[in-house]
This record gives sequence, structure tokens and C-alpha cells, in this order.
Amino acid sequence: NISTMSKDYDILLFGVTGFTGKLAAEHLLAKGYAAKWGVCARNEGKAQESLKGILERLSKPQSEMPKVEVADLVCRSPEDEEKLRGIVKKTKVVITTAGPFEKYGTTLLKLCAEEGVHYADITGESDFFRSMIEKYDSVAQKSGSVCVVHCGNDCIPWDLMVFEMNKVAKSKGTELVEASTFTELPPGTEGSGGTIATALFQLGKSRGRDGKPEFDPLMRMPDGSKSPCPTKVTSPKSDVWFAEFEKKAGPWIMSPVMANCVRRSNALLQYSESFSYSEAQLRDGSVMQSLKDASFSALVGAAIYLPGVFGRFLPQPGEGPTREVMDSGYLIVHGRGKAVNKSSGETSKISGTFRFNEDVTYLSTAKFLVETGMLLLGEAGKGPGGVKTPAAALGSGIVQRIVEQTGAHLEVSVVE
Repeated sequence: NISTMSKDYDILLFGVTGFTGKLAAEHLLAKGYAAKWGVCARNEGKAQESLKGILERLSKPQSEMPKVEVADLVCRSPEDEEKLRGIVKKTKVVITTAGPFEKYGTTLLKLCAEEGVHYADITGESDFFRSMIEKYDSVAQKSGSVCVVHCGNDCIPWDLMVFEMNKVAKSKGTELVEASTFTELPPGTEGSGGTIATALFQLGKSRGRDGKPEFDPLMRMPDGSKSPCPTKVTSPKSDVWFAEFEKKAGPWIMSPVMANCVRRSNALLQYSESFSYSEAQLRDGSVMQSLKDASFSALVGAAIYLPGVFGRFLPQPGEGPTREVMDSGYLIVHGRGKAVNKSSGETSKISGTFRFNEDVTYLSTAKFLVETGMLLLGEAGKGPGGVKTPAAALGSGIVQRIVEQTGAHLEVSVVE
């Protein structure tokens, strides 16, 4: 059992020199949990500089600085990989903010799966998730490693909203057959340089069709078979008026990622064999904000094709919104569902709200990741291994910790 093994660290954080990694280290230092933790970085000096700044901001002594391990996440030789493996073996849990994850997370997750070390990340990359399931799900099962992907803003609020709606449906003896989420964000929510670098990496890469699996890896059951519970994605492809909200809602860049995460959760947790899911972002409604959003999308598009010309106009890795902007941020995920009583055929409606009173893209994301790490040290780390979603690996445990540690508020009920 990983939780009872003697190791140098309980938690090892990767990505501490990046924007969200610094916030994760800050949360660990501010909370002062009774867990031995350290960081791993490619550049020891930069990592110590980052940690020194956090300690000063928190008015904590430099003696509280965690130990810095040194390794590169991009292993260019067997020696590089063995060095990283040696560091991974020193800890019970790895948490990482270092993206793009396809580039910086693949070897790290592989080593965790092989060595029976739990793993959590904040990726928003569906291709990475599929690849890790295909390659390492069975490896992680054998070692007992619980690998939890999508533990940040992508996709905890949405994945857990659907999970909690399903829980309410089951408690009433019904089956959740439809779930819709509606995302409400402050106008002009800013992105960090790391997020934009990941988006450029994903959008700019070529997509070969070699060696396509016989079914979507997101549908893979622990025994390797295809889950009997597919998810029909019904997210709107253009803006649609929703009278309940008195607003239009439509597609946004993360809609498919949320849908893929929910697809994996339904495949593993089996909400329903006839399940559909929709995700839409509620529009601000102002013409000026629409123009700003369109301009930014055009700039990102231009940077994919001519990075040397346009890339410099976008935030760079390590940069992100100001503290003032993050403190004034918020996210509301509205959940709407339909449940069916299989005996009587009667339908019922389920309604929910998951509210976060700070920036979720970075500030809460860092907290979600740390709290996932803490859960993996305890009960969540005792479950069967595998490459999973937050809902499948953590369930209501992560909701409870998020509510307690971030001041978030969740309500889900049957509409009478």
C-alpha cells in the first residue's frame, strides 16, 4: 500500500517555476498540511527563486523552503529517464502543472504507473488523456497507481457537477439520462502564457491516423473491454437563446474537453447506457466583449501559423493575470439534468449550481490539484489503480475538500 510506504516525500510538485505551479506551492505553504512535500524542476536556481518569492509574500521564514529535486521532464536518453525514475520513486504522490502535458507529462505519468506512485495533473488535453489510457491504464492497475487526469479547471467543476447530479438521481431510484452544463465566467477572463502555449501546441500539431484503436480509449473499461455506456454529446454548435438564463449560450474552446472528461466518467461509473451531455458557455451579451474575444481568437490563430511574428503579442509561459484580477474572478457552472424511473417510465428534472468565488482558471486550479494530492495520500489512494477522471477516482471526496478549502458552494436537487 503506497500510503503506508516509507518515502522521502508524501507529495512532489512539478512545474513550480510556471504560473500555476507557483500558486500550487503557495497553497501548500499557506495550508501547512502535515505532509512532507518537495518540488522537482529542471533549474534548481529558478525553482528556489520562485519559492523564495512565495515565502516572502506569505511572511514565512526561508527555513520552510521545501527541498528541490533536479530533473528534466523531457527525457532525451535512457539515463535521463532513470534519473527521473529515481526521483519519482522517492514520493507517494506526484502532482504536476507542467504542460503541454503531451510533451512534459507522458514520461512522468508512465513512470508513476510503473512504480506504483499516484499521479495528478491539470491538463486540458484530450489527446494526452486518450494516449495515457491506451498505454498505461493496465500498467497502473497492476502497480496500484491511481493516475488522475484533468484535475484543474479542466475539468473538475463540470465533471463533478455531472457526478453529483447522477448521485442525486440514484438516491431517488432514477437514472440520469441527460445532463447539460452552462458555464458563466467574468467577461474577458484572462489566460496565462502556459495555457496559451499548450493551446498553440495542440492546435498546431499534425494529427496522423496511424494505429487508430478499435474504439475510443476514453471508453476503455478496467478489463480492456469497451464500456456499455457511451455518451452522446449534444453541445450546441452555434449560439442558442436559453430563456431560463435570458441569455444566449454556445460553443467555446473547452466544451469538447469537458465532454470528453464526462464521457470517460460515464464509461467507468456507468451513469446510463443512453446518456447525453451538453456544455455551453453563457454569453456576456456586450458587443465590445464579443469583438475582444474574436480579436484574441484571431491572434491565437495567427500565432499557430506564424509564431515568430505573432507569438510575442501573447502572454509567455510563467505569465498570467494579476492577483487583483484573480481575486475578483468567479465561475458558476449551472447543471440541468433529466432522470428516468426505469420501472414507471416517469421522468424528473435535476438542477444544480457549482459556484466558485475566485478565479478558477489558475487560483482554484492550483488548489484543486493540491487537494487531489492530499486525497490520494488517503482514502482515494487505496482504490484500484488506473488512468481516471476526477469523478471516477475521487468522487464526492474532492467536492467536499474543494468546498472546505476554497469556499466554493455546491447545490444539487430534484426540481419538484
